[in-house]
Amino acid sequence: MNQALATAAIVTLAAAGIGISNILHDRGVDASRSRCLAAALGGAAFLLAVLWLPPWTAVAVTGALTLAIVAVRLRSCRRLRGAQGNRPGQRWAEVTFALAAVASLAFGWGVLGERWLAFLPIAFVGWGDNAAGFIRATVCHTRSASLWPSAAMLGVCLATAVLVRPFWIGAAGAVAATTAERIRPRVSQFWDDNVNIVACAFAVMSLLKAIS
Repeated sequence: MNQALATAAIVTLAAAGIGISNILHDRGVDASRSRCLAAALGGAAFLLAVLWLPPWTAVAVTGALTLAIVAVRLRSCRRLRGAQGNRPGQRWAEVTFALAAVASLAFGWGVLGERWLAFLPIAFVGWGDNAAGFIRATVCHTRSASLWPSAAMLGVCLATAVLVRPFWIGAAGAVAATTAERIRPRVSQFWDDNVNIVACAFAVMSLLKAIS
């Protein structure tokens, strides 16, 4: 596909995720649910970047999108109201998601040359963590009491892990991502579970890929 058209499609998809999540939020949908759409479409935008663009072009396009999100967030967080988390540890979730995803692309695909190893941690956040958050918000209504959110996340992550060969490396990344989401250590307000998931999954899969 022409790179200009691909870039336009990626930007449109990411913008649609934020715009529709804002509309849902304004119609009374709780932020813990409306943000799921923004994250899911954000993950899809990164998938298109991986499929349609060369590695460093993908990093540049998604990096520019991330800078735009940061600028909007600093100028007026209300413009991202539907994509924001509703817990103290999620105040910058829409920013950390994009930053962690771009870092995964840069190191995994740009430096290591591993397209799917780079994308998989992004899928774990955009789709796996999303599944956990949706179950937690709609069924469990709690952070730690139930294992169902983690089970949902692990199922989604294992389904996407087929993108990496051999599968067991992707599966190990899925387990690492689910564990990181469950434990969720706090280093600072800018280091949330988005960063935990991407960092842990990427580190585990990169190490296993290197020694396999």
